[in-house]
Amino acid sequence: MLKHYLTLVIRNFRKQKTTFLINLIGLSFGLACVFLIYMWIQDETNVNQYNEHKDQLFLVLTNHDNEGGTVTIQYGPGLLADALEEELPEVEKAAATSPFIEDVSFSYGDEKIGSDGLFAEQDMLSMFTIPILYGNPSAGLTDINNVMVSESMAKKLFNDPKEALGKSLEWQVFDFSNEVTISGVYQDFPQSSTLRPEFLMAFDYFKQMLGGGIHWDNHNAVSYVLLKKETDVDFFNQKIDGFIKSKLADSNVRPMVQNFGDTYLHGNYENGKVAGGRVQYVYLFSIIALLVLAIACVNFINLTTAKAISRSKEVGIKKAIGADRKQLIYQFLIEVISLTSAALLLALILVYFLLPQFNQITHKYLSLNLSFQQWAIIAGIGLFTALMSGIYPAFYLSGFKPSSVLKGIQRGTFGEMLARRGLVVFQFTVSLIMIISIMVVGKQISHVKQQSLGYQRGNVLNITPYGLSGQRFETFVERVKDVPGVQQASGIFHSMMGAGSSTIGLTWPGKDPNTNVKFENISVGYDLIETLNMTMLEGRSFSKDYAAEDTKIILNEAAIKAMGMKDPIGKTVNLWGADKEIIGVVKDFNFESLRENVKPAFLKYKPETAQHIMVKINSENTQATIKGIESLYHEVSPGDVFEYKFLDENYQSQYEAEQRVETLAMYFGGLAILISCLGLFGLAVFSAEKRKKEIGVRKVLGASIGTIVKLMTGEFAKLILVAITIAVPISWWASRQWLAGFAYRTSLDWWLFMVAAVVIMLIAMLTVGTQAFRAANVNPVNSLRDE
Repeated sequence: MLKHYLTLVIRNFRKQKTTFLINLIGLSFGLACVFLIYMWIQDETNVNQYNEHKDQLFLVLTNHDNEGGTVTIQYGPGLLADALEEELPEVEKAAATSPFIEDVSFSYGDEKIGSDGLFAEQDMLSMFTIPILYGNPSAGLTDINNVMVSESMAKKLFNDPKEALGKSLEWQVFDFSNEVTISGVYQDFPQSSTLRPEFLMAFDYFKQMLGGGIHWDNHNAVSYVLLKKETDVDFFNQKIDGFIKSKLADSNVRPMVQNFGDTYLHGNYENGKVAGGRVQYVYLFSIIALLVLAIACVNFINLTTAKAISRSKEVGIKKAIGADRKQLIYQFLIEVISLTSAALLLALILVYFLLPQFNQITHKYLSLNLSFQQWAIIAGIGLFTALMSGIYPAFYLSGFKPSSVLKGIQRGTFGEMLARRGLVVFQFTVSLIMIISIMVVGKQISHVKQQSLGYQRGNVLNITPYGLSGQRFETFVERVKDVPGVQQASGIFHSMMGAGSSTIGLTWPGKDPNTNVKFENISVGYDLIETLNMTMLEGRSFSKDYAAEDTKIILNEAAIKAMGMKDPIGKTVNLWGADKEIIGVVKDFNFESLRENVKPAFLKYKPETAQHIMVKINSENTQATIKGIESLYHEVSPGDVFEYKFLDENYQSQYEAEQRVETLAMYFGGLAILISCLGLFGLAVFSAEKRKKEIGVRKVLGASIGTIVKLMTGEFAKLILVAITIAVPISWWASRQWLAGFAYRTSLDWWLFMVAAVVIMLIAMLTVGTQAFRAANVNPVNSLRDE
């Protein structure tokens, strides 16, 4: 029986080649799109899921209650982890870490490398799943003179990681340097981890570096806790809400925990609550995958039901000779399953060839090494697709009455025609929403790139000063100004691309003791304001022409506003117990993403902690200038790594997620339009065949080709107009929701919707028009010969 059905399948496919090809191509492209998105979603949802105790491992966040609302950050007091472990029975283990050890210079003999790592407490090794390849994990971070290095870092220094154990390294960051012994080599953190330190050093050394800097009012550590299995997390969060306040009475900081595995996808917070994050992209692409697949299935349903009349006699004869409806449903389902299986195979081939490009766009490392589970999921998607596209046509075709079809009185109903048109409207509504969304995302990214940040980011080199500290740092910054092409240079302890160190430890005369304001703490050197072309509204910047600049402070506009201070120049504020004279007010500048409003910030003179050297250069002879800077760098700090990026590149990297979404949406939107047009083309072919005699009669009566093309395209143009009417308000609402996440957002101009509507109409009319033109050019003699 199955062989009989398969023979019929092949026979029908050969008989209806155009329909078969349209369905095969549409389903293949739709399934390929679904598979790519499935692999991307699977990779996204696997991030930070590698830990053995993932259900118990939590990140401790801190909510800072300010006048402008609650701000949630990962940093908290360095004392928090130990205190939680000691005082709360729900905490099995806890570990404090500090990432304030980036851009560290390590040297072994003549070999020097730059590296990023963490200070961490010993318990981190057992809380996270970190396979130790060499060394004793129980002693790894117990001594401040020990360092644990990743396998890849060990290979950089010693080629063979086994050789690393017990070796001594010199390390240096800022003015701190030490000799440490490699106590262990751990396997590199997986690519699916957001935490990938190249080395780990004892947190006790961080404490020693800061001296008295570890206290309840200083948020410079990231803490993790391992909660006991039976812990009610909501209750635990309520319990620790006042934990920091119990240690520091005037604190406005409230801790809370979030499962570490959730922090990647759910990393946005509003008023102290989790409020989405990258998970929105997972939802978005899941919807896109379903819609693209639905569009492909709609093609199949539309074309199959449109062609139903041509198969009605087959159904009638089979029923007349004894076939029941169940057997016919089987036959039609086998047809669609066969077609879907071929599309599935073609889709996998497409994915294989498209995957390198897809990885490049998404910055992923996806491969088609499918496991049994993944095969099962793919087979499930194929079966779902077959059923979604095949059930209605199977029941529809098998429902013909033999008495009607054999008498030749079977006609399509108005309801069927309406449903078919409704599905076309659905296809183009989805396609138009995608086009508008892509245009809005592109306009917003362009708006962000052109936004004035309050400082110059073009032609500014951001150099990482590996091993360049103390006198050598000052020497380099001074001498680099003499390199041909260099205009200005300075140092800064802040990336300018996100929040860094912050404090509530700034007080001023008249401050309400019940009000805490969080200030961004930015340490700079001389000429930073001039190097970045910031605007001084009042007063002056830090300068060598004045003495004791470390007792002065510069505030931004937002800080002055938050403090409610008038005529600030010359007044004194207190920072962590030390008086500072306000010497200047700088115009607000964005040191975070443009999703955020500018927050209160102060600049203090402390060049010895600079993590970045900003060098402003001329736009001419850029490469020669950079070579001159590099040459000077190696002269001042022989053997150290010279790394730089243009500040523009750093800035644009903040919006990589949106740019990837735009690029992916552009491809998937194009695919949706392509599949929709395939369906439209199929319907146009069907319409031309159905109206062949009508067109012949009209031509005989004098109708021009233009009149016939207009007649055939007009029907589809009305459907596209309905799609436009539905899609525009939906996409307007969705765009407003998305833009609401940006503090600086572009406008939703009417022309965006107009252009998108015109584009979709042109594409649709071009698709239908070619077929209509072809039908209008057929000689009427051929159409009417059998009449």
